[in-house]
Amino acid sequence: MKKISAFMLSAVLMLSISACSGSAQESEAPAEKTKVIVGTSASYYPWAYQENDELKGFEMDVWNEVAQRNGYELEFKLAKFSGLVGMLDAGEIDTIAHQMSITPERLEKYSFSEPYAYSYYDFAVKNDSSINTKEDLKGKKVGCWLGGNGEKTLRDANEKYELGLEIVTFDGAPIEKEVELGRIDACWQGEIKTLSTIKENSLPLRMLGEKLTFEVNAYPFAKTENGEKLAKEVADTVKAMREDGTLAELSEKWFELNTTDAPDDAE
Repeated sequence: MKKISAFMLSAVLMLSISACSGSAQESEAPAEKTKVIVGTSASYYPWAYQENDELKGFEMDVWNEVAQRNGYELEFKLAKFSGLVGMLDAGEIDTIAHQMSITPERLEKYSFSEPYAYSYYDFAVKNDSSINTKEDLKGKKVGCWLGGNGEKTLRDANEKYELGLEIVTFDGAPIEKEVELGRIDACWQGEIKTLSTIKENSLPLRMLGEKLTFEVNAYPFAKTENGEKLAKEVADTVKAMREDGTLAELSEKWFELNTTDAPDDAE
């Protein structure tokens, strides 16, 4: 009987130790990562593009760093730029990584992160073009991105300066190539994007130097509880990345210039 009692006591102790060990392991289990779905067109070199089915670009590097610092599980969803805002509104993505600019209209609808880039818009024309000023563009055919800030600012400039432009919108097509082929007289988009594409592809294009519009780029989030939380976390992380020099390093890597500090004339 003593042997039986001793065996039972030993068994009870083993079960107790096992139970305690299991509880400790459960309590020490890592918390589930926050999943963040980022939408991009991946057709906007060098900000976001695909190479051999791999996503690359400034936007990807920024977001990979943001995810690492916050412990996010990161997923990228691809769509044409014109469809990204609808995906954000429908809750299919959490934000957009596509040089999205802050505008008064968007501020009413979305919560934005800390700005991560600043850039001018400008026209690009062929090297041998007779177009040298915005006045020379009067009545010309000019391309821009469909549904973006570029389209809005081009239409605003067209009205303000009475240029009488024939505005052609594109959705994913390389509009610099359209200028090279002579299908349009000029294109209007972010200066950094155009300069990078000209250099990468050795295009016979030049910038006009008519920097009529300045934009501030940040990540938009829906004005929901989760969206507001993510906007705050990403804003804090982007600010830290600016302060420790990470943003500047990534900008130099992709653009060969620092576009992450606000210039003197930024509002």
